Amino acid sequence: MENYYYTDGFATFFDSRYTGWVHTFSPRLADHLDRQGLPERSVIDLCCGTGVTASVFCAAGWQATGVDGSAAMLDIARKKLAPAVESGTLTLIEADARTFRTPRPAAACVSLDGALNHLGSVAELTQCFTSVREALLPGGEFIFDLYAGSHFRHWNNVTLTDDAEAVIVKRGVWDDGARTGMLRVSGVFGTGMAAERVDQTLRSWEYDDAEVAEALEAAGLVPAEHDFEQRYVKCDSGSCSLTPVPCRTIYRARKPLEEK
Repeated sequence: MENYYYTDGFATFFDSRYTGWVHTFSPRLADHLDRQGLPERSVIDLCCGTGVTASVFCAAGWQATGVDGSAAMLDIARKKLAPAVESGTLTLIEADARTFRTPRPAAACVSLDGALNHLGSVAELTQCFTSVREALLPGGEFIFDLYAGSHFRHWNNVTLTDDAEAVIVKRGVWDDGARTGMLRVSGVFGTGMAAERVDQTLRSWEYDDAEVAEALEAAGLVPAEHDFEQRYVKCDSGSCSLTPVPCRTIYRARKPLEEK
């Protein structure tokens, strides 16, 4: 997931402009997990970014562990959530989503906003899911979402953000046949002495339901139905208005109570 190790400038821009859906969905997610009869209120926020979801869980009284491969994203989370880190309510770990380890198992793991679309093959998806299973308590719950191709097709356009805080150009390509693409994000974000250079190249892959089910089964996780409302699978960013909705699928799986 080298393309997901966000640089300093892009991490700041991302935190300011691209966390709307996570802010909206995280309280609903915490409510769902509170009703599942889990053995304890502990959660791993995989690809936690700047800590939006972790902050919701910490505020609700959960013990949270945030895992991300980007030191820049974790730096923002550490500053924003300093009281939770200092109290031990939140632990932040810099690690690859495919091979992460946590100090102790948790009752739930979540990974939001298409973060796992950055994994480059079903084998890498399986590797990540295997790490999730190993990090969960028996009966633990795993909730994640993946973007559909409809989300990525706007990458075929050149888009410009030009306002008081940002001059950012996004340009890229998405191949529906190969179900992969890249996006280049460059420009300047911030004002005065706080202005930062934004320079990031992203790569993502699309996975269908069958491939996700295959990876979950290979990792020893059992798919489960969920009752998340349809409004949560729609994109909320302006750039995605260029493409059809819904733009994502939400998945739920559990670790068996007893290992085979």
